[in-house]
Amino acid sequence: MNDKLEKTLKELLPYIIITGIIFLLLPLFMGSGETAATYIIQIGAFPLTALGCGFFYKRKAHRTSLPLCFVAPLFYAIAALLYGMWRASWITVLIYMVAYFLCGWLGQMLGETFQSAKGRDAVKNLIKKPSQRPKRVNVEEDTAPDESFVAEDPEENDSLDTSTTSDDIEAMLEEIHNRKA
Repeated sequence: MNDKLEKTLKELLPYIIITGIIFLLLPLFMGSGETAATYIIQIGAFPLTALGCGFFYKRKAHRTSLPLCFVAPLFYAIAALLYGMWRASWITVLIYMVAYFLCGWLGQMLGETFQSAKGRDAVKNLIKKPSQRPKRVNVEEDTAPDESFVAEDPEENDSLDTSTTSDDIEAMLEEIHNRKA
């Protein structure tokens, strides 16, 4: 169990560092009062950080991580204690914490949506029908063909079978293709 926790922490470490830096250093620019910077940071920068970290984690790790959703609210709680954001109201701090949790979760869901769309395109390319036309092969011969090799003279064989239509040929090719599959 310890190895699994260690692996999870190693995967989450870049996102924890980014979130920590943003959540703990940006409040230095907010000031002590309620200014426009306060609202821009709390309603803009913090949710975008949680959303972006969730999105990029999901795209890279290809799985959802609940602990990543708790990183942003945890750092916001620490910042609220350090910078006195809780003085206005604990209810407001709790609402922001829930909002940042949901932003982290939404980021992971968006990452899954874009990942699934990419996966669908990859599956379409794998299932893509091969062309019905045979591939050309260029053969270079170093030696001349045997003297026993004689090309057919088209004038000698006047009885060509013209009853085969292109639909018949397509049906035969499809039957051959289905046998291989």
